[in-house]
Amino acid sequence: MRYLGCAVLTILLVSAVACGASAAERPLASLVPADAASYVELNTDRMLGRTPETAALGDAFGRMKSPAMIQQAWAELTAGDEEAAKVGEVLGMATRGLGALGPRVAWAMWSPDLQSLMGMMSGGQGGAPDVMKMMPKVLLVADVRDAAKLDAAIAELASEAKLESRVTESGGTKTITFADGMVELVRGDNWMAVGFPPELARKAADRATGAVTDSLLDSADYKKAMQRLPADAAYTVYASPASMRQFLALANAMAPTAGIAFPADEPFGGAVGVRVEEVGGRKMATVYYTADLDSYVSMLDASLAFEVTLLKPILQQQREQARRQALSDDCANRLNALLEAMDSYLEDHENRYPSAESWVAALRPYVEDENGFKCPEETSDRFCSYGMNAALSGASPDDVADPASTVLFYETAHPGENPSGGADDVVTPPRHVDGNNFAFVDGGIGAYGDEDKGELTWSPEADEAAGEEAG
Repeated sequence: MRYLGCAVLTILLVSAVACGASAAERPLASLVPADAASYVELNTDRMLGRTPETAALGDAFGRMKSPAMIQQAWAELTAGDEEAAKVGEVLGMATRGLGALGPRVAWAMWSPDLQSLMGMMSGGQGGAPDVMKMMPKVLLVADVRDAAKLDAAIAELASEAKLESRVTESGGTKTITFADGMVELVRGDNWMAVGFPPELARKAADRATGAVTDSLLDSADYKKAMQRLPADAAYTVYASPASMRQFLALANAMAPTAGIAFPADEPFGGAVGVRVEEVGGRKMATVYYTADLDSYVSMLDASLAFEVTLLKPILQQQREQARRQALSDDCANRLNALLEAMDSYLEDHENRYPSAESWVAALRPYVEDENGFKCPEETSDRFCSYGMNAALSGASPDDVADPASTVLFYETAHPGENPSGGADDVVTPPRHVDGNNFAFVDGGIGAYGDEDKGELTWSPEADEAAGEEAG
């Protein structure tokens, strides 16, 4: 629970990013080690088209009492609900932290080796999988606009979430450690880094303070992938050659027939950027991407092959279920046509059912479709796959004590020219995904599985006989 709370803390703080002037001009990528597998950066100023005028307006709204009003309204709405009230308190603290972060926030990730990960998940390395080894390493870096406000928001939220934390200060930086040292937050006056594991935050701090100079920004692969993106992109995503290679290797492992080869001559990385532009008086988002084209297409092919390999059995199963459901519906329609034919027969024969020994011949003049006597899932060449309840032979529907549950037609296990019988003659296992179809004396149609057949009635006087026994 402590680790979950720490994750909630980080998410809420990032969610509370407010648009404002950044005190730091240095690219956030300069805080990230060069071996990051992927990097994502968001600039809310550019995304929202923020200007000094809108900044002033935002600050004015920030000084209003709306957060308190919202919190009060939430409290009234959730009165008596302790869980909802707790959520309201946490959201309220996050709201009070608005404005602490600057407009730029970025995430860097170091994924575990995917093939080793699959081995651990399948138990191939023996014993229970090491969950911590399966977790990706994550570094979050951001601009800080108001360090004091950020500290207050973190302290309040950590206290309320009952997260044990330790704060140390050294050389102009402040370090806050959570979750028994598993997560660390380090900040200067105008930058912040959160790392899991904690050494990632310290590496970012070393770059921010100048103790270490090499960074993702200096990586040749990063430069190559990013060079075609607009410099003022509001949102950028970068995938390193190593992560691309891992993806292709995993895709080939899952879909060997794809045969996707990684370019041997030169590694490649990929990047995507979103730029907000003014077009005809309207703000439009334009997406740019860059990568070695052949490799990009190969990666796309691998992705599709990977997807097909995973989804094909599921899709086939869904298609088969849909096909069988359609056949079941067709079967129910054919039984309904037999019920209509029986109604016509009853009108012409003094409201008496035909003999069960010749019911097919009796109803044939009333059935237009020759296939109407056969379930579409019956694979034999027999003419009729429905049986008539022999207990109703020559009886009148008026004699039936419970017409809604008394079977008239059923799916027989012995198709032929004139099937009839009772409960012991029902086909097993059922022909359809939802059970066998039955037609009842009152004109209803229903599907019943083997476990539900006890709900069916076969004797016209079964209810009366049960009543006599009870008496």
